[in-house]
Amino acid sequence: MPNPNNTADDYGYPAAQCDVPPERRGALQSYRDKRRLWLSWIDRDEHHAIWSVLTSMVWTDVAFQMLTQFATGDENNPLNNTLIGQALIDGQVATQVLAIRRLMDNGNSDIISLRRLVKDLRRHLHLFTRENYVCFDGLPYDYEAVQHQEMLAEAGKGMFWGQTSGPRAHGPSRMAHEQFDRLAGIDPANRSREDRLPLALLTTIERWLDESGADELAQWSHVYLAHAGGPEERKRKADLVVTGNKITGAIKALARVTEAISAWLLWAGGRSHSLMPVAQFNPFERLDRPIMATGGAGEAQKLWHQPGDERNHHLDGVGEELIGSAGSGIRRA
Repeated sequence: MPNPNNTADDYGYPAAQCDVPPERRGALQSYRDKRRLWLSWIDRDEHHAIWSVLTSMVWTDVAFQMLTQFATGDENNPLNNTLIGQALIDGQVATQVLAIRRLMDNGNSDIISLRRLVKDLRRHLHLFTRENYVCFDGLPYDYEAVQHQEMLAEAGKGMFWGQTSGPRAHGPSRMAHEQFDRLAGIDPANRSREDRLPLALLTTIERWLDESGADELAQWSHVYLAHAGGPEERKRKADLVVTGNKITGAIKALARVTEAISAWLLWAGGRSHSLMPVAQFNPFERLDRPIMATGGAGEAQKLWHQPGDERNHHLDGVGEELIGSAGSGIRRA
């Protein structure tokens, strides 16, 4: 794997020190620049990093399903209160569908989305040569020669630690070659520096996106959530339905797409077995307590009616203010 101490914005070695002939270092630099950009979208952006969005969606999905089980398993559970149930369901649908909509945004402007990432990967797939894939940050291309030299130099000295980065790191170089072989379907005996990753990899990733149901959820949001679709638009989208299973399925597909790109195409590590965030608090705290104290219905009625009455007065004086403002603008002869 790449050196974990080096971020995508901090390559350990300049392009001039990478094991790539001078005539192809321009292409190497382009690969390094694009890889840095793609990984910033996936894992580095402080507001919209794709992994951050997905892990947040997984957390919300798991929390909602847990609370749903409490409610469906006990009709007397306070979660079955209409106010609480409506708030939970509306919040789940709104946050999850809008997140899916953002990830599926197919625009070309300055946005961060999975769709845009896949489109950009397709445009620049020619940069994914074996040479760039292995040597982009100082690793040697010929790991066997480096390993042989190291064995001769360290013979008789006992145990030693192998390098994890740079021109002597034969182990990571070997792993990069082997992963490229698997992706490209190439026999190790037929390796070439100019081997390329096949377009079929991106075609598969695009199919995962297309079959995820995420586009359908995004279309529903255009009509009912992000925009107020009129009668004709609602009629065209009448068959679109949002369910918890559709949301969960879309999250799974989008996470698999991101893993394929991050851990496999970009060889930068992924989130295998760590997609669900680890709670830094007790998520079940106070769930065993009632929401309202026994006999508290009277106080609850006050809490319900007082702000409601205040909001009813939001409309007071509309006519007077409207007419008064019009009258003040009349020019008298």
